[in-house]
Amino acid sequence: MLVLFQSKLIYMGYIPPGSRHERFTSDKAIGGLSITEQTVWTPDKKQLRGFAVERSDVKQKEEQQQPIIIYFQGNAGNMIHRLDLFNTMLKAVPNATIVGICYRGFGSSSGRASERGLRIDAQTILNHVCSTYDSADNNSSKRKRPIYLYGHSLGGAVAIGLLAASNPEKQHRIHGLIIENTYTSIQAMVQALYPRYTPYPFIAKYFLWNHWPSLEHISKIKTPILLLSSEKDEIVPPDHMHQLYDAASKSNSSTTIAKFRKSTHMDMYQVEPALYKSALSSFIDDNKVGKLDARSGD
Repeated sequence: MLVLFQSKLIYMGYIPPGSRHERFTSDKAIGGLSITEQTVWTPDKKQLRGFAVERSDVKQKEEQQQPIIIYFQGNAGNMIHRLDLFNTMLKAVPNATIVGICYRGFGSSSGRASERGLRIDAQTILNHVCSTYDSADNNSSKRKRPIYLYGHSLGGAVAIGLLAASNPEKQHRIHGLIIENTYTSIQAMVQALYPRYTPYPFIAKYFLWNHWPSLEHISKIKTPILLLSSEKDEIVPPDHMHQLYDAASKSNSSTTIAKFRKSTHMDMYQVEPALYKSALSSFIDDNKVGKLDARSGD
């Protein structure tokens, strides 16, 4: 049963109950946020739906200085459940635009989730952001808004996979990768959840078709990386984030980690908001337009 229904156990868009049919209504809005619904079609004809979220009370600066944060969610719920998080993120980076679009099988997006499908979704969402928010003058890199990828848990694996599969030119288009409480691989998570004397780690070694090998892929990324690690994470062992940091920092000097001593898997922005906002704003400021170009020599 664990083998046959592994996708149901990994991609839980149906939790909490009603998440797959929940729609955004005015009573779910948060004061001070401008929320615009967005729809994207993938090459394999799946309709993905989500939001672009901005602060409505902040006067935007020059267009090229406004960062775009593409948010890849964890393995349950939908983007409506992340609006409170987005509100905190926008307090840290007030002039940012957050684009959060649900994968297939999550929220009101069509289709069924799979590793291959989510990889297609991630690339489609990135392409959508580039075509929607870049200036009409495509020959001028100065008129392209800086893009950051942010992934929580499963979303971190999605973001790492997206960047690792990109060529150096496309990696340079992304100004930063932010991953929060992400695992090194599905196989490693099975080993963490089930004792060695049970058959499940052995079964997973041969029968998993969902892998998400983030530890293997993160060393291929040259983009600046920020890791946000909850040291009391009750779902993903904190050691997974430490391993990702060690692997990334060996090949990427622009890798930093912020450790949240009191936080668990889902609540760092609520339990330690000052540290969370400081880490996020500092990372984005350090890698904004101009600074990244100067460091890379381009």
